[in-house]
Amino acid sequence: MKKRNKLVVAAGSTVALGALATTITVTAADSGAQRTAASAGAAAATVWPLVQGTPGQDTGTSLSSIATTPDGTMWASGSRYRDRKPALQRLSNGTWTNVGLPASLSKLSLNSVTATSASDVWVAGQLADSGAENAIGHWNGKAWRTFTVPYQFQSTGIAARDTRNVWAVSYSGAKYWNGTAWADTPIGIRPRAVAASPGGAWAVGTTGPQPAAARWNGSAWVTVPFPEIAGTVRGEIASSFHDVLVVSDDDVWAVGAVQLADASGKASSRSLFAHWNGTKWTHTIGDPRTAFTEITSDGAGGMWIMENQGVMRHRAADGTWSTETVTVPAGTTPRINDMAVRPGTRTVWAVGATSTTATGWADLAHWRSN
Repeated sequence: MKKRNKLVVAAGSTVALGALATTITVTAADSGAQRTAASAGAAAATVWPLVQGTPGQDTGTSLSSIATTPDGTMWASGSRYRDRKPALQRLSNGTWTNVGLPASLSKLSLNSVTATSASDVWVAGQLADSGAENAIGHWNGKAWRTFTVPYQFQSTGIAARDTRNVWAVSYSGAKYWNGTAWADTPIGIRPRAVAASPGGAWAVGTTGPQPAAARWNGSAWVTVPFPEIAGTVRGEIASSFHDVLVVSDDDVWAVGAVQLADASGKASSRSLFAHWNGTKWTHTIGDPRTAFTEITSDGAGGMWIMENQGVMRHRAADGTWSTETVTVPAGTTPRINDMAVRPGTRTVWAVGATSTTATGWADLAHWRSN
């Protein structure tokens, strides 16, 4: 789930997918073993190492979101499904450690986290058990404060620009924190992700059968029209943007998937890669049975994009594309839910879980780019 601060300083330009529109098959390997995968026009891939405890130790736990602060501290949130407890971790000095939460947040599944400093951290989640309300939590450096929200508001993302500007979104709507209180804010789309920007924030998602985007103009959400994609069909999964990367308010990248009819007339997912230049959107569509789910800066003017599970696509600042994969223990598959570059570095962290094929149980996982 999304999201954190995805405001970066980087250069970018719209490119055609070309070799990007490929499907990579990831095969399981023993932890630490080197594997490669290749695609048409792509060089042999390198592998992101898995950074986690002993498999089985964190069984039933998955991380859903990751956030960064300017000093390089990173936060990751998720859930311990086995005992229905939240999970919150902090990366400092190269080590991930668990962070305690108050009783008021102890029954939540944490979908999203965002932070601007060690004394300004927000989490949003939904009840792990049935109940009447969900919640948003705030850490001010000394204590947690909990804000209840309606059960229908199940967060898909939260993003903070500073202590007085925070945005939370769900499929049911959007909320805005002005430094004093949360207020409902009409948004005009069904948002899946949100990211802070110099001028406010951007949210992406869907409206009807088409991908959609909206921008916060300082006081309200305004839809930024995205050109209709011809041939979209209604399938089990809606055509939608899944994530957004804001370089500036005139340089915004969004990724997702569209449902287009295949030769048999059935809906088939195709990856969507789009760019806003301050005036208009341009986009490219990938091959059948592909999807882009996450995007983040690489810390060097380029970006990382996740295609399907475990396949990491890199676009360098010069427009060159390459493919990498992630390490998984034998007998498991990766489930990556979010990723972010660590400020001041070129290291990207991805979080999620490895799922045991035989049982379906998940072990929380962190992956790190080389």
